Amino acid sequence: MIKLDKELLLSKHHGLGNDFLVLLDMAGIISLTFSEIVALLDRRIGVGADGLMHVTPALADSPSVARMELYNSDGSRAEMSGNGVRCLAQALIDSGAAPVGPFSVDTDAGVIEIESHSSFDDPIATISVGMGMPKVYESVERRIDGVEYLAVRSDIGNPHLVLIPRQVMAKETFMRLDIALLGPKIESEYPGGMNVEWVIPDGNRRELLLRVWERGAGITQACGTGTTASSFVAHALGLVDDVVIVHNPGGDLSVRITAEQCYLTGPAQKVCEVAVTASQLSAMAALVK
Repeated sequence: MIKLDKELLLSKHHGLGNDFLVLLDMAGIISLTFSEIVALLDRRIGVGADGLMHVTPALADSPSVARMELYNSDGSRAEMSGNGVRCLAQALIDSGAAPVGPFSVDTDAGVIEIESHSSFDDPIATISVGMGMPKVYESVERRIDGVEYLAVRSDIGNPHLVLIPRQVMAKETFMRLDIALLGPKIESEYPGGMNVEWVIPDGNRRELLLRVWERGAGITQACGTGTTASSFVAHALGLVDDVVIVHNPGGDLSVRITAEQCYLTGPAQKVCEVAVTASQLSAMAALVK
């Protein structure tokens, strides 16, 4: 790896308001420091996004078109993002590095299968991602801020705690939950952090309402891995069928659960392209505390 000495070229995308910077580095020559990553993702001193994906060539023996390294807005490394991978897929297709149709990318969570249902250069692309089969660990009863929940710990390449109220909760009550306060308290209980999802079914076995506190990013408008983990847990509990629409704050995602894996489908929208010079990046990074 060499340090940046020319412009850093990025594209910005979002999946239902969960936004990402994509750095296509298909020559594998760019190295970013922790402070540079944090600065780029900061919404006040940098470009601003929930995460950054540094995309490099896949290993020679890999079937994938590329490898993704994902960083949260606090600079920490993340294994996987369902919304992020859709954004990455859009960037790869638009650059010509991946075909329209099926392909795969390597991530810290393993090989991820992707299929685009949209044409080249569509501003909003519909993309499906094979998310694998979530693992479910312990389920415990927990009382949080006066509410009784079934708390289910799951993993889909990254860790999740799915919280389902034990009594029927009105949507208005659900939306008033102070997850800005509760999220970091719950996450702090787990070494390495935890994504936390609050979920309520709507009773028709086809829909879930979700709010999320993401490890390393805080409250986001949508979470693809959280959507998938929550759908799988709700399905295992008999609350939903094998196809479910999950209403994230930023919009809807669809999950299809099979015997082999879960498939997440949703939009990716390109926002803009950004060029950052080495001197601009250095000045941004100097402001990181």
